[in-house]
Amino acid sequence: MLMGVFTSFADNSNGEMDPITGSVISGWAVDTDNPDKSASVVLYVYTDGTTEAKELARVTADQYRSDLANSMGNGNHAFSYTVNWDSLEGTSFIVEGYVETASGKNRIYGSPQYSKKETAGVKAASQGPAGDKSAPVPASPETGKKGAYLGKFQTTAYCNCSQCCPGGHKLTYSGTVPTANHTISADINRFPIGTQLMIGDTIYTVEDIGTNVVDNKLDIFFDTHQQALNYGLKTVDVYAVE
Repeated sequence: MLMGVFTSFADNSNGEMDPITGSVISGWAVDTDNPDKSASVVLYVYTDGTTEAKELARVTADQYRSDLANSMGNGNHAFSYTVNWDSLEGTSFIVEGYVETASGKNRIYGSPQYSKKETAGVKAASQGPAGDKSAPVPASPETGKKGAYLGKFQTTAYCNCSQCCPGGHKLTYSGTVPTANHTISADINRFPIGTQLMIGDTIYTVEDIGTNVVDNKLDIFFDTHQQALNYGLKTVDVYAVE
C-alpha cells in the first residue's frame, strides 16, 4: 500500500499518527477542549481494501514525549499500542485514530499502513480486491472512452520511494504493483477500488488510498520521485470511463 506525502490538506491540531514500526502503533493526541487532560483515542483498522473500518483498540494518550513538551508545554500526550498482526485476518492494513471528546470524535492526522511481509508480497496480491494472483504483476494499459464529466479535481503525485512511502511498502492498498499512467489514489468511499477515471487522454484505475486524499482530491503514481516533484499540484478535469 502506498500513500503520497505531498497531500497535506489537513492540520494536526487533534494529534498525529506515526508511521507504523513493526507491531507498534503510536502517535499523539489532544482533546482541544481539554488540552491539559489525557485524551481518549480510538484506533480503527481498514483491511485489504475494505471501505468499512473495524475498531482495533482504545488507548489513553498519557505517555511522555520530549518533542511534545517542547512544542506544547505538556509532553504527556503520546500513545502507543502493540498489535499482533498475525491475529488479524488479511494482509494489508490502514490505521486511523480518533480523539473522543464530549462533542464527538475528532480525526487524528495521518493514516499509517502496514503489510504482512516478506512472505506477504505474493499473499497480499492474491487476497486483496485485485483478485487471485500467483504473484503481483503490473496492470495492462486500460481501454475505454470518455464518459460523464465528474468535475474539477486537485491532483498531487507520489512514487514508492522512502519519502513518499515511509513504511517501505511496494504494493498498493489493493495489493497490486503500482504502475505509472495506471495507478491512482482516491477516496474509496467515493470511487471504490477498481474504478476507472480519465484525466487528459490517460485512463487510471483506483488502486490506492492516501492521507487526506478525500472528496475531489486525487494522487497520481509516478515511477520516480523527481517525476512526482515535477508534477506538483494541479487542478484537472476528470471523467468517468465507459
